[in-house]
Amino acid sequence: MKELTDQFYGEIGREVGDLVQEKQSAYGDSFGKSGECLRQMYPNGISVDQYDDLLTIVRILDKLFRIANNPEAFSENPYQDIVGYGLLGMKRKGQPK
Repeated sequence: MKELTDQFYGEIGREVGDLVQEKQSAYGDSFGKSGECLRQMYPNGISVDQYDDLLTIVRILDKLFRIANNPEAFSENPYQDIVGYGLLGMKRKGQPK
């Protein structure tokens, strides 16, 4: 049973690694570059009351990297995703009123 489990985990690891490599190639390194974007937006650090907005910003940043690098990869629509995050942000802020 141990061999089957080790083989199973190894296979999953390879599949996930392949997918990450495909997406990094298609979209660019948003994971590696987003930190610098956030440092520019929040030069004085991030307070606890900004966490919810920060989450929305990070999700949108990922989509912006996709638009800049390969917006049609994987048949995804990053513009639609950004609209969705905008709607979720509006709901969080209690809008529209």
